Amino acid sequence: MEIILDLHRHCIQTAVKQKYNRLIADYFKSSAENQEIMESEIALLKTALENLDFGSLRSEFPALRGGGLEKISLGAWTDNTLFISVNGKVIYETHSNHPSL
Repeated sequence: MEIILDLHRHCIQTAVKQKYNRLIADYFKSSAENQEIMESEIALLKTALENLDFGSLRSEFPALRGGGLEKISLGAWTDNTLFISVNGKVIYETHSNHPSL
């Protein structure tokens, strides 16, 4: 699973929070089919919010500070390892020992 984040005006942490809050607000308004997809996205965003060190990520990867034109995405591999990609290239991965999605 992979979620595209909008970092044109905000850093990665704010973008993840906004996407999470938007999905929570829209969850009960959607069909059962869409709710399954949304549940997976909500779980991924919640795991990211609870486990990623956003300050370190912003320091190490300037594209995650926001304001750029790069395509930023947050995702999880099948082993639940979180990853962040910039323009389709993975720049960061967690270890697979974090909580399951």
